[in-house]
Amino acid sequence: MIKFKLEADKFITDDYWQLIKYNYEQIRHAELKASLIVSLYSIFFTIAYTFDILDDENIYYFEFTDPLFVLKIIPIVPAIIFTILSFASCVNCFLPRLSISVKPSPLYFGDIKHNWAKFSDYSKELIGVMDDDVEYKVHLSQMAFVTGSIADQKFKHVSSGIRYLTRSVISFLIFFIIIYI
Repeated sequence: MIKFKLEADKFITDDYWQLIKYNYEQIRHAELKASLIVSLYSIFFTIAYTFDILDDENIYYFEFTDPLFVLKIIPIVPAIIFTILSFASCVNCFLPRLSISVKPSPLYFGDIKHNWAKFSDYSKELIGVMDDDVEYKVHLSQMAFVTGSIADQKFKHVSSGIRYLTRSVISFLIFFIIIYI
């Protein structure tokens, strides 16, 4: 019976670690999506710059006296704004700002150096947490909460980055259609 209880407790803490791992995977997926958006913009700007250099016919030349000048320029303004917003959302995905107050945990690498100057103090705290099942689960719950909150923030930023990317692509397409008409 005692062996079964120990196995059950290990299984429960494995569930915590699986949840934390799942949250970290979601964080990685959000960052990958943000990286892809930034890469798409890089490719787009490289192609646009290359076409501008190779443009012997001056397709992009605008005369300010042309009565259609304003109609040709208006679609580029939202495209630029959406591009900036999309890029900013992707940067925010990499640098989420959280205002979560949690107690320092010897299980979290970011807390170790700031809260335990000596190894002996850290070791004592870690052993105390690991030996107390309730306290250990509290620290694991805290880690799951924090990583889940970070994943949520990152997905919100990358989702808005994708929305703004779509809007900027549509705005650029409208701009190019107007230029070539």
